[in-house]
Amino acid sequence: MKVRLEFEVSAKEVRQIIGLPDVEQLQREVIDAIRERMVAGVEGFDPLSLMRSFISVAQSFPGVDALQKLMRAAASRATFSGGGTPE
Repeated sequence: MKVRLEFEVSAKEVRQIIGLPDVEQLQREVIDAIRERMVAGVEGFDPLSLMRSFISVAQSFPGVDALQKLMRAAASRATFSGGGTPE
């Protein structure tokens, strides 16, 4: 017997159910900061160092550790059928 359940939920609803923080405002601020520096033509603009600074700030938010654990658990449980394709 095979049972299949389908749920239609938005990404925002999934984040709320799991208890992850709403990072929409943070994402907007990061994009705005990048856009401002690019438009200003800052000499020596290095997007990688900019992202590193934002990532280090984001890591201090509660829930980031939980998200990382969730992703690791999901990756460790990933199983494949005998044909080598995801189930």
